[in-house]
Order: sequence, then C-alpha cells, then structure tokens
Amino acid sequence: MMKKLIIYLFLLQFVQNNITLSAQEYNATATPIENFRAKGFVADKNEIKLRWSPGNTRAWSDGIKYGYTVKRYTVMIDNRWQETPGETIFVENLKPRALADWEEYANKSDYAAVIAQAFYGEDFELSASGNNDIGSIINQANELEQRFSTSVFMAEYDYKAAVLAGWAWTDNTVKENERYLYRIYLNRPESLQGDTAAVYIGLEDKKELPKPIGLNALFGDKSVMLSWNYTLLSDTYHSYHIERKKEGGTFKKITDLPVTALDGEMKEVFYTDSLANNETFYTYRITGLTGFDETGPYSGEVSGKGEKALSCIPYIYSGDFTDKDRAKIYWEFECEDNSQIEKFSLSASKDIDGEYQSLLDNIPLDKRELEFPLTEVRSYVKLQVKVNDGRKTESFPFLLRQVDSIPPAVPTGLKVEIDSAGVVCLSWSANQEPDLLGYRILRSFTENEEKSSITPEFITQNHYADTLSLDLGNSYVYYSLTAIDERYNESEPCMPVKAAKPNNKTPDEPVITGYKLLSDNKVAIEWTPNPGHPDITYKLIRTNFDNPEYTRTVFSGDYNTTSYSDEIPVAGKYRYSLVATAVNGKKSFSPQPLEVDITADAIPEGVAGFTSYADINKGYIELSWKKHEKAKLYRIYKAAENEKTALWKEVESIQTRITDEIVSPGNHYSYTILYITDEGRMSKAKTIVVDY
Repeated sequence: MMKKLIIYLFLLQFVQNNITLSAQEYNATATPIENFRAKGFVADKNEIKLRWSPGNTRAWSDGIKYGYTVKRYTVMIDNRWQETPGETIFVENLKPRALADWEEYANKSDYAAVIAQAFYGEDFELSASGNNDIGSIINQANELEQRFSTSVFMAEYDYKAAVLAGWAWTDNTVKENERYLYRIYLNRPESLQGDTAAVYIGLEDKKELPKPIGLNALFGDKSVMLSWNYTLLSDTYHSYHIERKKEGGTFKKITDLPVTALDGEMKEVFYTDSLANNETFYTYRITGLTGFDETGPYSGEVSGKGEKALSCIPYIYSGDFTDKDRAKIYWEFECEDNSQIEKFSLSASKDIDGEYQSLLDNIPLDKRELEFPLTEVRSYVKLQVKVNDGRKTESFPFLLRQVDSIPPAVPTGLKVEIDSAGVVCLSWSANQEPDLLGYRILRSFTENEEKSSITPEFITQNHYADTLSLDLGNSYVYYSLTAIDERYNESEPCMPVKAAKPNNKTPDEPVITGYKLLSDNKVAIEWTPNPGHPDITYKLIRTNFDNPEYTRTVFSGDYNTTSYSDEIPVAGKYRYSLVATAVNGKKSFSPQPLEVDITADAIPEGVAGFTSYADINKGYIELSWKKHEKAKLYRIYKAAENEKTALWKEVESIQTRITDEIVSPGNHYSYTILYITDEGRMSKAKTIVVDY
C-alpha cells in the first residue's frame, strides 16, 4: 500500500519550520522523564474528545509496542464530589491500527499517509518538488527522531489519523450532570515517572470557539496581503482556511491546505492572494482549525479592491528613534520624471490600519532622510507622494518603536465581590500607559500558594467575572493581577486581595472537654476547636441556671485559643455553652452545655483504673475502668490523629468496659472519660492514647 510519498510543498514547509515545535507543544515544560501529556475537548453531540502524544522517541516506541490504557473516573455528580469515583475502562491495549486499516484513509489524507509511513515504512524519506529540498534537511537527523517528530506533528492536523495512531479517543457516554477525570497510561512492563497523563473535564466545559482576531487586508496592484493575529489563539487553532467572495457573490474557500505561521516566533500570519483585476470588489474572512477536527466561527470581514501601482513609490528602508521624542527615517525613491511629482508628505498612526495624521508637509523632493518630532512610543509612519495628475502613492507603513524594557505600573484599586452563587466580580483602576496590552489575573486558594493565571488571554478591560466551585473545602480565595505592555513587559503583581467564599454550611459543634473550679469564684473551661476551619470564631456564653435571662458572652476568639478562665460575680449555678460561628453567620451550639455550681466543693475526682487493650488481629480496642460510686453515667470522648475530639459514647453507671471496633491499624486514638453525678456535676477527665 505504501508507495514512496511525495508530500505537497505546503506540508513540507510545515515540517521544516514546525517539526521541533510540534513535538514540544505537548511537553513545553516537561523534564526529560515526562513522556506525554493529554488534552480534552467537549464536542457538539454530547461527546468528549481526548488526545495525547508521546514526548520523546522512547515513549513513542514504547507506545507502539505496548499500547495505552484509557480509564475514566466519575469524580462529581450533581456538583457533589464522589468519595469513591466510578471507574470505566474504555480500552486496555490501544495501539496503532494494522497497516491494512490505514490504506483507505491514507489515500484521502496526506497526514495519515505520512504517519503510516513513519510507523511501518522500511525507510523514512521526505521529498518534494521544487527548490525547497526539505527531505535532505530532515534526513540529516536521526531516522527514529524523524519518525517520532513527523508523526506527532502530522497527527495534530488530523484527529482521525490520531485515532488510527492510538493517540486519541472519543467518549460518547458522558452525562450533563457529571465531571470526569480521564487517565491515560503507557503500558510499559515497568512503569516510569511520567507514564500517566490526565484530563479533568465535563460537558459544562463546553465553550464556543472564539472568532479569529485582527484580520487585516492591504490591497495592491492585482493583489492583496492578508494578515491576522496568530499568538493569542495559538492554544486553540493550529491553522486557518481563507474564504473569498466577489461583490454580490457567495464565499468560497481559496485554500486547499490550511495556512499557519511557518515560524514559531511569528505573532501574525500572512497570506498573499492574486486578483484578476483592480476593478472587482472582494471580501475576505477566515476560520480556525483545532486539533480535534473542529472548525471555529468566521472572523470579521475585510473588503477592498486592487489599486494600480504607480511607477514612483517611496520605500522606507530604515528608521529609529534618535531621542525620547524625536525619530529619523531613511528612504529610497526612484522616478524617471520628477516633473510629475508635486510634493512629499509624512503621516503617522498608532495602528497599522488606523487613521493617519499628518506630521510634515511639502518635504523637498531631493530629501532621502528626515528627522522629525514624534512623542508616541510606538507609531506607524508613511511617506506620501502627490502626483500632478491627482493620483497619490505612498510607502508601506514603517513601524517606529522606542526600545522599552520598563514594565507598566503595578495595578491598583483591586476589588473582589463574591455572590452566593460563587460568581466573582473583580474590578480595578485602569492603567494609563499608552502601550498597555492588557492584564493577567492571578488566583490561589491558600495564602502561601503560588498564584496562577486563570485566563489564557490578556484582559483588555479593568473588570472581569470569575466563577468558583462552592464544593471545594477552602474558605477563602486570593486574587492579584499584573499589567502587560505591547513589548510583553509585565509588572509585579499587586497586593493580593483575600475574599471569603460563600458557605451555606453550619459549622461543626465544638466540644467542651473539661473544667476546673479555681479560687476566687473562677472557672477554667477547656474545649476542642475544629483546626481545619481557621475562619470559624468561637464564643463562650454563660447563663444563670436560676435566671435564664441573665446571659453573658464571656469569651470570643479564633481556633488558636482552647481554654478560658471565667470569674463568676455571684455564687450560684451556671450553664456554659460554646458557640461556633462561620463567616456566613451560621452558628452551632455545644451539644452538651456545661453546668457548674460555684458553691459546690471541689470538682469530683475522675474515674480510677482507666486502661486500654488493643487486639490488631481481631480489629478492636477495649477500654475499661473502675466503677465510681458517685457516677450516674459516663461520657467517653474519642479523637483520631489530627481530628477533633467528639463525644463517642454515653454509658450507664453500672458499665465498666466498652469495645471500639471502628479502628484502623497505623493510627493513634485518644480516649477521654468523665462521669456525671446525680447533682449534674461533671468529674475531672482522664485521657489515654492508644497506638494501634
């Protein structure tokens, strides 16, 4: 099936200029041990498409030999995290299809044909007609590297070919109310670091593809040069198709093969189209192509017609700033009959296709260099020639830009407002730099965590709306932002703004673990806060047992304080309650209020003989103690390591032994016991720690 491949010059230019970039695109920040990365896309028909690619020749070879495994874990249903995510294994030995399976599609797709040759060809040679001998350039490298790099690059342009290569999968069993974590494993006999790639995605991530931006047209004599921005949407579109229509006609595609930036450093794509004449009015538009065989919406339209070239056209070949507010240009001008020339003039604009304002007029015809005032740090200048017959000609725009390594000022005035649905409204004071490109918004969920950018594109306005998940456990979110100018100088981040996330949950009930009667009518009370929620505040409330209307808040503080000594003004019987208050204002009272009689004798002694016995084989911990004659009931508190103390059991006074079967090896458990007397008094607490 595989005859010697003759690749179109367009594809060969792609390979020549982009082969290294494409291989790195999946692995731009990877260390040598990382083998591949994956990405996902929500398609139109309730489908999620996955793509992955090996990052080096070893991973490429091992993928062909051992194949890949694709698993899906359902981690969220109806906005609720699943403690045990459901697992689906789609395929366990996904390898490139057999050579016979490639034949039909390879006859239709040059991309598929090249990949098949890289996988199965006895030799691997790229050739082309014309002067660009790309085959000889590529074959200077190692043949295995050629096969790896070329096949990875070609797969980016053809999703079906990527499926045949074992580098893509489509999941059409997804549901709207679920979110998934896809894991792709390289099935090596002995796993290496970087053998796994992951994609976290759900149908709610479906977004409309953006329109291509910055389409411009410069019409000449029976020609037009189109240009548009490539950098800002390079993560979405790898190439573009161009459509054209005549006045009163319909759009038709004029590019059989897609157009892309041939140099990875290019910020714009350029394409020149030939016109039949200078009288017909033409309109152009473009559409982008993704790596998932998806086509984006059309760009805005640009229109015009050819302009007959005059024989006398100035050409600005050099220019630069000579001072902060002065510039100088040099030009060439060839004209056989200067008697036709009326005058030179110079104009400038901030944008290449913007409105040009006159700078100088009546420039002498013998001039070929000119110094002039220019206050803008970035301007396009044109040199115009007026001919006696009324026609005008002008040079192509020439960009004058001051060398600028100074970043914009740090943004100020950042404000963050979060509503009950988790929608975040950010606003800040606009920077005043004339060459400002935009802003980058940074976010983290802990104070010391490194903040990351939340948008792939720069924000051009001084406001933005973000959305937060209210199911995650963090109570706060931290925002900052930087400013970027047109030379990509970036300011330092502004001071972070801390904002509380909306929380409709009631805080857990705190536990009073003990108390002591001190001299001078003082009571020392101890409790256990919830260390996992530092935003919760605690209040200790005292109520007179005989006069419930007499209520006082005797203490208010955060989780750092776990005890308080309260001085009671009048002897009597009092009840203490510990209240936990969350940032949403919801409160939770202590489940067992503490009753204290300030006229009573000393606190009853705790139980005696409190011991434990652990049996790992049978899976239990047994607690025992000696019966106390004044005990009406016993309260036993339990806490696992790094967890808060909570009431575990209440048992009758006749019981002196209890078994805990909810234990796991390798943990430390703390047990606290006290008893309540007939008068309602609480004894001293006894605590033991069991290493299980």
